[in-house]
Amino acid sequence: MAGPPYQTDDPVPTSYRGWEIYTGVQDENAQNGTQADAPFAEFNYGLLPSVQFSFSMPFSFMNGPGEVSHWSAGDFEVGLKYRFLQETDSRPQVAFYPSIEMPTGNGDYTKLLLPIWAQKTTGRTSVFGGGGWERNPGFGNRNFWSGGIAVTRQFSKVINAGFEMYGNTTEAAIGKGSVSAGVGINDDFSDVHSVVLSVGTSVLGQRGLHVYGAYEFRLGSEAGK
Repeated sequence: MAGPPYQTDDPVPTSYRGWEIYTGVQDENAQNGTQADAPFAEFNYGLLPSVQFSFSMPFSFMNGPGEVSHWSAGDFEVGLKYRFLQETDSRPQVAFYPSIEMPTGNGDYTKLLLPIWAQKTTGRTSVFGGGGWERNPGFGNRNFWSGGIAVTRQFSKVINAGFEMYGNTTEAAIGKGSVSAGVGINDDFSDVHSVVLSVGTSVLGQRGLHVYGAYEFRLGSEAGK
């Protein structure tokens, strides 16, 4: 669950008792095939101050070498983001964001991701990043590390845009890791509505292309503030 629209996540939880709801499409094209979530739905809720509960439910398209293309329900993912350090003038804010992907659709095994994310903001510019370890069971699979760093700038009250570098070690016994570069934009065209877009391509390792586009709807105690 990257911080939309980036693959890199941030430590900022949803506001207490507030909701952030995303629906859209994301597509991953790599040498070993294509996987697209079209559509997906992601829900983030401010369960407690500095604690965010998240879950997502995709409908996925799969197309691999020698396989028949098919659509099916995707795997259900649930996570809990806990910000244990608040940002000050001298230090960043930091959060732990474990998540579990359950094989309710395409997968056969439960996956576990254990990342830590940090962010520091100066004026209109924010730098965030981090990463963690993922348990990736199954024949031919390997546990792996992933993470990234992103720099964004608030160009106006409406437009926020940025650049990121994101990578992972190899996820399979036969294969290699990759590093990708991408750009993203967030258009907050009203207090409660946004459109978020990003695109990225590999620059090292396994070739691939990542595309993300979603509509965001915010509601709750802090929506519009």
